[in-house]
Amino acid sequence: MSIWKKKKVKYLDDGDSGKFADGTPFRLARVRAHEKHQYGGSTATKVLAGILGRSKGIVMSKTVAVGRYGRKIVELKNKDGSINARMRKKGHKNKGR
Repeated sequence: MSIWKKKKVKYLDDGDSGKFADGTPFRLARVRAHEKHQYGGSTATKVLAGILGRSKGIVMSKTVAVGRYGRKIVELKNKDGSINARMRKKGHKNKGR
């Protein structure tokens, strides 16, 4: 069982993945956003950046799995609550996957 750890998000690849300040790549669990090069990709990235900006990139992270590309699949939360839930509420969710 994983525990919540305080981390800082350094870089966003797109609306559902990025890197922590320690260089660890991550992907949001149960969130499916468009890739940067796809239609809507920059919007998804801006939505996630806005959510993270409210806490200056400082989040609580819990690893739930490791993906096929070696990225950690994580649940993130900040002072406003679950970041994963807010991204899903804004329409970035698994559609049949």
